[in-house]
Amino acid sequence: MNINSILKWFFSILGGIMTIIEPNIPFIIIAFAFIIADCISSYRLARRVKRTTGKSNAKFQSKKAWKVVLTALAAMATIVLAWVIQKYILVMYDNLYLPNWTAAFICGIQAWSILENEASCNGSKWAILAQKIVIDKTERHFDVDLSILKNEVSEEEKEVVK
Repeated sequence: MNINSILKWFFSILGGIMTIIEPNIPFIIIAFAFIIADCISSYRLARRVKRTTGKSNAKFQSKKAWKVVLTALAAMATIVLAWVIQKYILVMYDNLYLPNWTAAFICGIQAWSILENEASCNGSKWAILAQKIVIDKTERHFDVDLSILKNEVSEEEKEVVK
């Protein structure tokens, strides 16, 4: 096998892959933008926690960057697979728009995560209201006791006082 035949195979496979991905590029770009926005909001949360408690490491970490890459690849693959299912399996449903719904679902999950990040460790009125319906990621991600931030006394401390 010479280099020309290898290149022909490579570009044929690449062309086939691009034929499948091309109709989904707008959905993939929008989902990727939401994933990046979630990363930015997570970084902002890390900075707020560091400012408030000093316990956060608001620096670039390759382990977390790899998680973002895997999330983006999973989102892309899910959208493309939804398109393949729509195109070749559910052909009888022309108006199903499965890739659109899949991308919307991915964006919705990321938007919820952004809301959680922005509401966590935030004392503004909207954040306090939002914390009633979303979790506070401070304790889970940064190993920070939330009672310190809320000036609450734990049950053990109440027993000591009695």
